[in-house]
Amino acid sequence: MDTSWFVVVNPRAGGGKGVLDWPKISRLLNRYDLRYAHAFTEYKYHAVELTIQAIKNGYRNIIAVGGDGTLNEVVNGIFIQQQVDPLLITVGVIGVGTGNDWFRMYQIPHNYEECVKAIKACQVFRQDVGVVEYYESSIRHRRYFVNAAGVGFDAEVARRTNRLKDLGKRGALLYILSLVKALIRYRSTRINVNVDGHHFQDKVFSLTIGICRYNGAGMMQVPLALSDDGLYDVTIIKRISKLNVLANVHRLYNGTILRHSKVVGLRGKTVEVMSIPSVGLEVDGESLGETPLRFTILPQSLNVVIGDHFSIPEPKRKSTLLEVASLQ
Repeated sequence: MDTSWFVVVNPRAGGGKGVLDWPKISRLLNRYDLRYAHAFTEYKYHAVELTIQAIKNGYRNIIAVGGDGTLNEVVNGIFIQQQVDPLLITVGVIGVGTGNDWFRMYQIPHNYEECVKAIKACQVFRQDVGVVEYYESSIRHRRYFVNAAGVGFDAEVARRTNRLKDLGKRGALLYILSLVKALIRYRSTRINVNVDGHHFQDKVFSLTIGICRYNGAGMMQVPLALSDDGLYDVTIIKRISKLNVLANVHRLYNGTILRHSKVVGLRGKTVEVMSIPSVGLEVDGESLGETPLRFTILPQSLNVVIGDHFSIPEPKRKSTLLEVASLQ
């Protein structure tokens, strides 16, 4: 069995850390005797193309050097190609992005050497993969994802953050700046959510559909999510005042968001979202299209390299729906 890795490097990730730190990362790959070839991405979705070509060339092990967006493109390449069963492919990640939210779920070291050592050890976990169908310019599109999707306020924050990145702005505070600006301008929208046949309709501030627990640079909007249970965790924040948002930001970081009276938690295999007017969508931090949306899930369909100390937490779960009563 060939153990060679193909490394997809995003040179712009982390404000240019991808290209600046690549010599250090490549030396570590060599030091730990990892056989590899590599390529730098040159434009948006290039990582998708590079991944597809690498698989055609016989590689079955892919490393994404970048952030959540780079990983998302690699995963889309794996699932778009039809030459090889995705379960025959293993994905490792060396995080140089600003968010690295997927990293947090699996306790993967941020130190480059420890990260390379984890890839060398190759402890593999099989996680779920999400599929979302959405609209852009009245055309339906399809996208795979491995972490979380956001609708409404989350999508607006991501749109503003990505626009700043496109303008060459960098830094860990970009997300916070975008969040504050979006909070000033954003208005809740009436949204209809269908989770496995259970309907919710109300004015909604934010909607998060998660496979893993973290998004938004360390927030836990779906704090009970398990990434291999074949279910989405869905957190709906109903219309809420700006002061209430600010007073409860800490809940997004300490995992208590589901205890708030304006929050509904759901769980299911299929999620449909409709709204008038249309609201935006972000997936793994990448700004995409808008409603209507349909989410389905591919259970335990991707092999990922995780940290040595990661163990799946098992919170008590009473039912597939977290709060049936809240739907009435």
